[in-house]
Formats: sequence, structure tokens, C-alpha cells
Amino acid sequence: MAHIWQNGIGKAPGEVIEGIADYVRLKANYIPPHWVKPGGGERWNQGYDVTARFLDYCNRLRNGFVAELNKKIEDGYSDRYFVDLLGKNVDQLWREYKAKFAN
Repeated sequence: MAHIWQNGIGKAPGEVIEGIADYVRLKANYIPPHWVKPGGGERWNQGYDVTARFLDYCNRLRNGFVAELNKKIEDGYSDRYFVDLLGKNVDQLWREYKAKFAN
């Protein structure tokens, strides 16, 4: 159902598309027990729950980030969108995200 709301299908990497869809599930509190905890995963664009958790972190840095990212990918995807919206590249954001939830 979340894919109906999405832009960029066929124009953005599948991991980003699925991450946004799972972000919607996360915000609706439909979190399966097998999902990674915040800070989990090997890379931000691993897809699904990992990417959803990372996008949630980014959205906490800038309220409305995911909606703005969704709008930007209407015509294609670029990692540059993270710099445009958050002022940092995605790799830096991923390192900060991982550090925030490190045990």
C-alpha cells in the first residue's frame, strides 16, 4: 500500500524505494519482530528495515525529510539529495547514525 504514495518507482534504486515503503510501515507502527533495531545493518541502502530505520533517523534531523526525498526522486535519484536536504553526505550521516546507536 505504501508504494501508492511513492515517487521514483523505476527511477530510484529498489533499496531506496523499499526503504521508504518500510519507513511508512515504521511510522504506522507495523514493525515486525524480525526487523533490525535502530543502528542495525551494514549499509544505509541495504533496503527494507535497515533503510527505513536510517531514513527515520534522517527525518528526526529534519522533519519532513522523507517526504521531501520522495518528491525529489520523482525524476530520478542522487545521493546528493542528502546534502541538499540535510547538509551532509549520506556516508557521513550513516557514520553518525551508527555512532548514535553503538553499544
